[in-house]
Amino acid sequence: MAQGGPSARRSAGTETAVDVLLRWARIRRRSSAQDIADFRGGQPLQVVGFTKSIGGAVMTSIGRGKKIARTRSGFLRCALGEAPVWTDRTSGKKSVPLRPPFALKPVDGKVSMAPKFERYELSTADGTYDLIVPKKDAELMRYVFGRSEAEKRDEAGRG
Repeated sequence: MAQGGPSARRSAGTETAVDVLLRWARIRRRSSAQDIADFRGGQPLQVVGFTKSIGGAVMTSIGRGKKIARTRSGFLRCALGEAPVWTDRTSGKKSVPLRPPFALKPVDGKVSMAPKFERYELSTADGTYDLIVPKKDAELMRYVFGRSEAEKRDEAGRG
């Protein structure tokens, strides 16, 4: 990621194969509450996710001249005092900064083939996007995108 400052660590819901093995061995990983405390303390966090719309839709042909928007995987980098940045895993690692004001709204319905993920509608100054993130990171996402501008100023003044 191009931003300066400390490198981002993975959020509680962003699990690797090693994290799964550690969980099986009953070794705990961080919780969403710890992620929020770390975020408030200035630690940048990286949240895995999926989107069809952030950075523009990538259309895929499904035959007979029809095309649909393809779901892309990537990471959302969240750091206190910085705009959140979405980075695609593919498509040349394209990064898109998200500009406030933010509104995060849960969308009903399950995420197909991903039972541990939740779907949201994220409204920004540049438009409304779909965002799919791990259920374990829902509290963190509500904290990052749900605070008012006054709360952000107060928090920055204390830090």
